[in-house]
Amino acid sequence: MEEEFDLREALATGERLQEIVARASIDKEFLKEVLELLDDDLWTVQKNALRVVVEVLRDMPELHESLLTKLMVMLRKSEAVPLTQEIARAFGVLAEIAPEKVSKVVPVIFANYRIGDPKIKVNSTYVLEEIMKARPSLLGNVFRDIGFMLISKDTSDKLAALNFIAALSENGLRYVTPFLPKLFALLQDEDDLVRASAVETLVALGEKNDKLRKVVISKLQSIEKDKSDLVQKRLKEGMKRLLLLER
Repeated sequence: MEEEFDLREALATGERLQEIVARASIDKEFLKEVLELLDDDLWTVQKNALRVVVEVLRDMPELHESLLTKLMVMLRKSEAVPLTQEIARAFGVLAEIAPEKVSKVVPVIFANYRIGDPKIKVNSTYVLEEIMKARPSLLGNVFRDIGFMLISKDTSDKLAALNFIAALSENGLRYVTPFLPKLFALLQDEDDLVRASAVETLVALGEKNDKLRKVVISKLQSIEKDKSDLVQKRLKEGMKRLLLLER
């Protein structure tokens, strides 16, 4: 890269990221400059700086601890969805390559979801989903809490729990089987958004397992007279996909 190269501008625009990754992987001083930009005032700079760091993370275990600390701060502050998604992806990578470190902060992240303000709740949901996809074994007691969320009086809790279960299913149905009775019960929930989301989640599970698929089809057929247009739309789309797989 030429001497007049402006790192911050390149990260702000997202240009030449592969060049930046290549240089950061071999030049520790340059990587230090990238890390400093995780504190930039512009979220696009933060997002692309983090993307670079994640690319070199696997080969630099000395970064894991400090980056995890930084991510916890960024998680609380992020107000831009693309940045939050990049933060979540970084947590997912760390969960895969440094699970013992991530396991220590999972309870804190879940607590942020449970008692945080609306912004932090949303941010924490993104992160928990990525950790569940990467290494669900880190969740520990959170599994029990997800079960409680499925029967919560708060609609947002139920919707978040459904997202968590969908993420867990990426690692096999053994992680979601304990939740099935409560998932089926949500098909009768008083909130049509919850019912529609339960349909979506069950369809996704049915697509991944042929034995469960038959049970899901039967359960969905039992609500085919649901009066909600939203539920009917999800129901028809989901049944079509499942019946095609059965054929």
